[in-house]
Amino acid sequence: MVEKLTHDSEDADANGWLLLSRHLDDFLGVWPPARPIQLVPTLRRQQPGWDSTTRRFLGVFSPTDGTTLSVDPILAPLFKTLDTDDEPRASSQINPLQQPAEQQLVQAHHSTPRDTDTHLAYASATRSELSSVARLIEDVIGLGSGSCFIAYFRFAFKVPDLGSPGTWLPANDPNLPQWLKPFGGDVLVALDRHDRVLAGVGLKRHDRYVRELAVVTEPEARGRGLAKALVAQAAERVLQEGMLPTYLHAPNNTASARVAQATGFIDRGWRLIGLSQAGEALLDQRL
Repeated sequence: MVEKLTHDSEDADANGWLLLSRHLDDFLGVWPPARPIQLVPTLRRQQPGWDSTTRRFLGVFSPTDGTTLSVDPILAPLFKTLDTDDEPRASSQINPLQQPAEQQLVQAHHSTPRDTDTHLAYASATRSELSSVARLIEDVIGLGSGSCFIAYFRFAFKVPDLGSPGTWLPANDPNLPQWLKPFGGDVLVALDRHDRVLAGVGLKRHDRYVRELAVVTEPEARGRGLAKALVAQAAERVLQEGMLPTYLHAPNNTASARVAQATGFIDRGWRLIGLSQAGEALLDQRL
């Protein structure tokens, strides 16, 4: 757990931006990027993640900050084409590193558009930029079509109160389904009157700044709002523990998008890009 920037609810956004920045700086090696697309060779990509899987290439796009592409140093020469090192950002577009982090993040928050039309424009720009990066990875580096994935990257500073239908249980509880066990720690589940799991939320413990939420609802329990209520309940606990809840989903997963939007995880235009399992396998063949 990390110390909160402030305990006043009106400053929850500033605290959230600070946690996000610290997480991304640790997770990717550099945040914010110093130019529109910054390639960052880092040993972080050689270290196993929350699920013991090593991901040798990951990137995050922000409409206001740009893109950091985090790569295993051994692979850096393959990805050098992606770095816009000849396109330094204008000084007005960079958050000065000398500036206090709290001030940087509050300014970034206030510069983020709030109206629907502008959000749609941001989303369009995001798709265009990341699609270009994906094509470079697939074509220039030679990994081929389908080597990359792009996911919506969402986070919530406040969540609605949708009740508390879930119960926290240890992930190794023998009565829980197998898919919940890899999360470790406590997981949140909704049970029927026979103590069978109807839906559950696991927490991906990336670092001390964030918890990424993953939710699954059994087919027979869908349509009851359980996923939304559990996500809100789990996110509130994460916030109370001084961390930031995050949420990823595929662009075509409209059900996950609805759950996210209803629980405070609005689409701010942020995206995550990485290599698919097929892309990782092709990369192994290139080495």
